[in-house]
Amino acid sequence: MARFASAVLLAAALLMAGRLTNAGPSTTAEEVFWRALLPGSAVPDAVLQLLRPATTTSPTKRPASQGVPASGGARDDDDDDDPSFKGYEFSYDAPIATTRGGGAATPTPTAPTAAVFFHEEAVRVGERLPLHFRAAAPAALGLLPRGVADSIPFTTAALPAVLALFGVPPGSSRAAAMAETLRTCERPPPVAGEAEEARFCATSLEAMVERAVAALGTRDVRAVTSALPRAGLPPQAYTVRAVRRIGGGASFVACHDEAYPYTVYWCHGTGPARAYLVEMEGARGGGAVTVAFVCHTDTSRWNPEHVSFKVLGTKPGGAPVCHLMPYGHVIWAKNVKPSPA
Repeated sequence: MARFASAVLLAAALLMAGRLTNAGPSTTAEEVFWRALLPGSAVPDAVLQLLRPATTTSPTKRPASQGVPASGGARDDDDDDDPSFKGYEFSYDAPIATTRGGGAATPTPTAPTAAVFFHEEAVRVGERLPLHFRAAAPAALGLLPRGVADSIPFTTAALPAVLALFGVPPGSSRAAAMAETLRTCERPPPVAGEAEEARFCATSLEAMVERAVAALGTRDVRAVTSALPRAGLPPQAYTVRAVRRIGGGASFVACHDEAYPYTVYWCHGTGPARAYLVEMEGARGGGAVTVAFVCHTDTSRWNPEHVSFKVLGTKPGGAPVCHLMPYGHVIWAKNVKPSPA
């Protein structure tokens, strides 16, 4: 056990040193893996950034969002009570909007200037949507190489050792966020007939790709992300300029990054859904953005207390519920099959 722990510590130390000081432009092993398995699908830019964390990233201080900083020792934890460190809930069986994820609008029904959940009719050319894209703060270490990620215990039982490994103070908001991520990832898989067809966590790019492909039942897939500035945009109204359907199937796999020192994706099947890429232009400038939306067409099995029903004034089994995908979150979709001649 001691030998194993020493190996993990050494791997993590080497990784932190390399990832935070030597992020070069050369092709990574993860990119080679992606291109071999999915030759027809490009690696989204936001995912590439996770493979090559910026050299300016500070390991001891991050912008307020979902990322959990990695640190080699003591750290300033003065933003423990900052609610903007939190994000929102993507689990459709959750009773309320909670504090996970990040990078987009606040989901509370009391926020009149920004929205997350929409009726499908709102995702149409000419419509105006109030949105706030907050600055994203992905995990400082980004996506770890699979061998390193697999060597670090990823269980609630091992959390105290992981906190010590990454210098996260026990009792801090970051420790609580990590614990919540582990609880989410350790939830039992859904039973047959539940709205979510697949549910898994991926601690490496390879694991995310393999399991998304398995869930969709084909390698003929593409990964889609919102094209948003990582620094965010101020709250404003956006006018929809163009809408394009995504994928050739009626269900998708959506992956949302979770709070952890390195990138962890929580992925789930959407159930019956439609997905769109929506080109929008802000009323206050800042250029155009392209945002991915998922519209769930069957909410009959969702928790009646889910926040989307409160926001939209609907109920399970009613009108489709749509939500945007924040920066760095991924929709996996089957490719459209060409029509027969």
